[in-house]
Amino acid sequence: MSKTEKLFYVTTPIYYPSAHLHIGHSYTTVLADIINRYKKLDGYETFFLTGSDEHGEKIEKKSKADGITPYEFTTKIIANFKHLWEKLGVEYNKFIRTTDHDHEKAVQKIFSKLYKKGDIYKGHYEGIYCVSCEEFLTESQLNSETSQCLVCQNVPKKVQEETYFFKVSKYSSFLVNYYNSHQGFIEPETTKNEMLNNFIYPGLTDLSVTRTSFSWGIPTIEDSKHIVYVWIDALSNYLTALGYLSDDETLFNKFWNNDNVEILQIIGKEIARFHTIYWPSMLESLGLRQPDKILSHGWILFKDAKMSKSLGNVIDPLVLIDKFGRDVLRFYLGFEIPTDNDGKFSYDLYLESYNTNLANNIGNLSSRVTNMIEKYFEGQLPAIENLDNALIHEIKITVTNFKFYMDKYNVSRAIGKVLLLCQNANRFIEFSKPWELAKNGQQAELQGVLYTLAYAIVVSAFLLQPILIDTSQKIANQFGVDLATLSFDNINDIKNIQFNKKITKGEILFQRLKIEDEITNLNK
Repeated sequence: MSKTEKLFYVTTPIYYPSAHLHIGHSYTTVLADIINRYKKLDGYETFFLTGSDEHGEKIEKKSKADGITPYEFTTKIIANFKHLWEKLGVEYNKFIRTTDHDHEKAVQKIFSKLYKKGDIYKGHYEGIYCVSCEEFLTESQLNSETSQCLVCQNVPKKVQEETYFFKVSKYSSFLVNYYNSHQGFIEPETTKNEMLNNFIYPGLTDLSVTRTSFSWGIPTIEDSKHIVYVWIDALSNYLTALGYLSDDETLFNKFWNNDNVEILQIIGKEIARFHTIYWPSMLESLGLRQPDKILSHGWILFKDAKMSKSLGNVIDPLVLIDKFGRDVLRFYLGFEIPTDNDGKFSYDLYLESYNTNLANNIGNLSSRVTNMIEKYFEGQLPAIENLDNALIHEIKITVTNFKFYMDKYNVSRAIGKVLLLCQNANRFIEFSKPWELAKNGQQAELQGVLYTLAYAIVVSAFLLQPILIDTSQKIANQFGVDLATLSFDNINDIKNIQFNKKITKGEILFQRLKIEDEITNLNK
């Protein structure tokens, strides 16, 4: 497959605009951005989608309380979303709103296709509905003592109304067979097992997909008093953003309706059921291909508790960005938060990670090496044709391992390989003792050691570009290297990196922080 045929489509969930985004939303979106940037670095043509889910009873009530229209209410909050993504350096191709005219028209057509196929039918629903989660609940989703929703802690209400149902139960066998025949379709494996054991094997119930008790939504063509309920509306965005069922399906045919495209959908585990049961069933009903992978990551816990406004432990990412820069937050989210389990956040952990990995490891290495090149060679490092030592071999292995884990979307493990390279480069300094080589007049050996170290740093900066979007090039600049001239095709050949410009110790990119002082300032 040629580079022009390497296609990649990545999506985040579309976020509900009832409040400001917190660090958990940032994690999902930064994770998608890191992977998307890596794919572009690896020669892929990519499409990155994020957006907002703007319909529903909760929005209708909140906007009425504020004395404005639902669209005005959501538009104000969407501006905050986009501001955060800009501050984080998130480079999406499209921000879709479910209030977009093209999306609304396409959702009506999707509903009609499912209806005409016989997979949607009219009935009556009687049950418990959580307005906050916009979901009909089973008894297992309630606190048995307080009758509160286990997710949002609000008390749901009893609902009885006419509704249209989607025949999810029809697709039980399909889901089991697809899960079993496509290993890795859902990650982590625990999420797949949860879907099978808790929902599919006990028996799927058909899904209510319309409401009549409020009006803020997309009316169906078949029955105008019914509006399309959240999950057909919301899930369809992954298709409608590409022009599905519009007059121009060019993007859809390129980034979905195409066996060559690699499709990754990143979600939080709280919406795994909708994306791993309802979404694949909808796609099968529509006769469309499935994504390659649905990556369902865990929550970010503040110390040991799930973040919530009621507990007062929600972290505002804008505070961290303004205080320490976006690269520090991107690094923490990419490295310290695993995709296969819940991750932890506290100010102590955040600052300790910064000091350990960025200031003491990468930053210290770059500072030491540029200082020695300036001291022993007056900043001039002549080219060396052939170098063969343990660190050279490790550099090549690191590139291979970094790609291996990034191709598996394991960002944390990939970053860990670069950090290990920098740690070993620091050890290489202690082992080779450049100061003794200089003292003994062993210039050739000294030059080889420093050239190897400079090479290790530039390769590390190259690999970390998708994460450290501001400082990777600054690191390379200290060695006079433009990272845009490098690629995965040429990075493993040391002859492709020439240190032709004067190397000088520049600004300290990662200043070591006094953790106690910083925490005091953050808590003010």
